[in-house]
Amino acid sequence: MDHAALERCFNLCAERAWRLACALLHDVHEAQDCVQQAFMAAARKAARIPRDDPWPWFSAVLVNEARNQRRKRRPAMAEEFEMTDPAPGPDASAQRRERSEQLRRELDRLPEAEREAIALTHITGLTHAEAALALGLPVKTLSSHVSRGLERLRLRLNSKQESLMASLAALPVMSPPGGWEAALAAWKSTAFATLAPAGAAAITGAIMTKKVLVACGFAVALGVGFGGGWYIERASRPELQPATQAEQIRHEQGGAAQSQQPERPAAPGAPLFRDNASQAAGGEAERLRNELAEATQQRDQAQARAARLEAELAPLRAEQLEREPAFTFGRYGKIDGVRNSNWKELASANKIVVECIREIRTAQRKGEQPGREVQVRLQRYTEMVRKYEYETIGVILSFARHNGELTHPLTVANLFAAELAQRELPLTEAQRKQIETLGLKFETDFEAAQVRYGNTTPRCEKLLDEYLLKGAFMDALYDLLDAAQRAALIDPATHRVAFCDLHCPTLMLIHTSPILTGQDAAELQQKLHDLLKQRYRFDESQDAVLAPLLASWAADVSGMLAPVSQAEHRFYTYDQGTIALRATVKLVCSMRDQLVLSESARAALLDSYDVYVPRVLQ
Repeated sequence: MDHAALERCFNLCAERAWRLACALLHDVHEAQDCVQQAFMAAARKAARIPRDDPWPWFSAVLVNEARNQRRKRRPAMAEEFEMTDPAPGPDASAQRRERSEQLRRELDRLPEAEREAIALTHITGLTHAEAALALGLPVKTLSSHVSRGLERLRLRLNSKQESLMASLAALPVMSPPGGWEAALAAWKSTAFATLAPAGAAAITGAIMTKKVLVACGFAVALGVGFGGGWYIERASRPELQPATQAEQIRHEQGGAAQSQQPERPAAPGAPLFRDNASQAAGGEAERLRNELAEATQQRDQAQARAARLEAELAPLRAEQLEREPAFTFGRYGKIDGVRNSNWKELASANKIVVECIREIRTAQRKGEQPGREVQVRLQRYTEMVRKYEYETIGVILSFARHNGELTHPLTVANLFAAELAQRELPLTEAQRKQIETLGLKFETDFEAAQVRYGNTTPRCEKLLDEYLLKGAFMDALYDLLDAAQRAALIDPATHRVAFCDLHCPTLMLIHTSPILTGQDAAELQQKLHDLLKQRYRFDESQDAVLAPLLASWAADVSGMLAPVSQAEHRFYTYDQGTIALRATVKLVCSMRDQLVLSESARAALLDSYDVYVPRVLQ
């Protein structure tokens, strides 16, 4: 691991390491010491740092250092964090700071295992699998710690699950003392100082691996081979032969020795020094050539084995690619439910569910009962799709009670990609990039919408924003497909129809939205009056206030009151769902502002999942 790679690790991990240390220790000086110790430990273990994403590994190092810090902690009051809140007004800033500090206190009260699990997954963004690896736990154990910890926090803070997770992700953290750049430079400097200065010498004297020895052998064989050839050439040419043994001795002793000692010829048949050297060099060259030939043969055999293994692995790798998600964009791209799901299996099951729904609709339109076989098949493959829902519910944010995860752009994009690949109509690289851009735009717009929400924003208004943004994503996604791809995915008879189109946002409404049926608008208005009165327990004195609100609602939904048959009344379109949602939001906001409701009734009204869908029957 070279200096540049180690610095890359520090640059990538520093900010998240500081955030994690603050979440675990709640003391600015202890957090600073913890990050410094983690940097030093990483420098000592530089060879272990992963080259792709070092954060999961580095987080394990930091958690270990944080545990050491807590064990050494003295029983004194920790220094409070002073948060810098970007809110424009002092009142909002104070409220946010108070909520953040309350959340920090409750985090500190959690058992250590739950606090660490939540800090890794919901504050620093690790997946459950990465957090489990960092803490040395099975994934299921880690997930249990997260679930129990979140439930404790939710109950203690009297908060909803989605708002709690959003608060954890947005938990503010102050900069290190002295500023971020100074702290990062100090951490790096101290970490690099721990590296032994004699490291280069130690490496020089280290035992080489077999691969290095083979490489060196190749170089030596080539060099000595050329030298041996040079010796052999000189031995065969008298004019290039070196001096005799006696001449060499005289040369080494200098000119005085040469004048005093007469020259004596070598005995007939005596081997010359040049012959011994030539023979030895030639023998060594031959030995190295043989070793080179043997190593080359072993290399060729290894390459042949590697080619055979590659051929055997190719179909397995292709299968794995079909299982993996085609898209991992946005904040949910790395969660376990997305990364670990078998998307080929999910797309196949989803396709069969769609076919069953179409078969059932065809039978209903003919006035026939669908066969038991198709209903059993529908249930079986619906459960396969729900395995993904079980993995992502409560993780992917949605304001719907059901199917918010299944209608999320990340889910729909992966299902479409897998199904089109199976139909041999795969997305092009350009289409993939455009879909990823659309998905990121959805997340940006969805987060921007949430900034507007306050304590009195009704759930139906949040649901309307989510519904419209998902609808816009689906429109743009279909526009990106070519004619063959659209034909493979769209059935005009069920496209964007509630209960029929599994990719339409109406899927978020079908299980929680009352469908009001009647012969005309007046009957629908009376039914809604009775439903609201029963649900929110207001007395008759409120009727005078409620009557004009209901009349306004009836006018708002008039565009979807074309008569339908009893068999068709459940199957409203996306556009009709939009009308019903807008009218419901307007009605609920008016009731919130104009009716006198008990505290519990008001809370129930604001948190209601109801979307009132009117249908006039023929």
